[in-house]
Amino acid sequence: MNHSKIAALAFTASVIAFPASAEDIAIALHVEPTHEMFQVGERLKQLIEERSNGEHTVTLLGTEVGGERDHLEGASFGEYQIALGGSMPMSLYAPQYAAADLPFTFDSSDEARQVYEGDTGEELRQAVIATGNLRLVGLSVRNPRNLTSKERVESPDDIQGVRMRVPEIAPWVQIWTEIGALPSPIAWPEVYTSLQTGVIDMQENPVDYIHSGKLFEVQSYVNKTEHVHSFFHWLMNEDFYQGLSEEDRELVQTAIDEAVAYGDELVTGNESKLYGELQAEGMEIVEPNVEAFRAKAEPAVKKIAEGFAPSIRDYVMSQFD
Repeated sequence: MNHSKIAALAFTASVIAFPASAEDIAIALHVEPTHEMFQVGERLKQLIEERSNGEHTVTLLGTEVGGERDHLEGASFGEYQIALGGSMPMSLYAPQYAAADLPFTFDSSDEARQVYEGDTGEELRQAVIATGNLRLVGLSVRNPRNLTSKERVESPDDIQGVRMRVPEIAPWVQIWTEIGALPSPIAWPEVYTSLQTGVIDMQENPVDYIHSGKLFEVQSYVNKTEHVHSFFHWLMNEDFYQGLSEEDRELVQTAIDEAVAYGDELVTGNESKLYGELQAEGMEIVEPNVEAFRAKAEPAVKKIAEGFAPSIRDYVMSQFD
């Protein structure tokens, strides 16, 4: 990045991270307006505006201002006060702790959530602040991630040499490569077109993304690998956080907590309905041999775990005992 761009970003951060009276809070959401997390954003907007008696207004921004990485970098510099992150924030800003979303490692969200708890969880939060200038203020549960494809996938044999979209997360590329696919990092807003034009043949995402992104128009199968049980991360610009009064911090954090709880109910309650709607659109649900995928992934997962903080490394290794 050249010096003029850095200077411009720094100026933008100084202006936007500290609005004159902290009236407006810009929230960047890299999901479609029909997605449950956008609904969480709408609930958060409602709560903040109502409880601040109009002192704060909230602007929701979507994919028109970029993909997930664009939003995270914008929030880091202060262009947005809050950003929604999927699995990318941990790999970008706290790679030593980015274990919760390792493919084929955990069997449930409860197992994955332990990464964020206790002393290790506090170390993780401080790392995100130090590296990304972002404060983790909420975790929203996600549906498990599944593989979609044009042909049935029942075992690792069915993805050998197949071009697959994955997020821009290096460990995921490493793990899917170990399994035998040809992973290609592509931003979410480009996935539909990439599938439509044959740039890639398959992709992986939770059922809500598959549904809201209308992937049933360009894919035929949902293969229930359920290979990642992870979370959406709600991240606040640290400078903005520090500039808030104690009263406003409590107001915003309480609103986030309530909006997240609302979203968790939406996600868990809608999962089976979304599968039904995908089937109604013509997609077939496949139950592949997940243990075969897990066995193929294990060498790469263990190699990645060696670079984690000790407590995280030991926890990941214990999943394969």
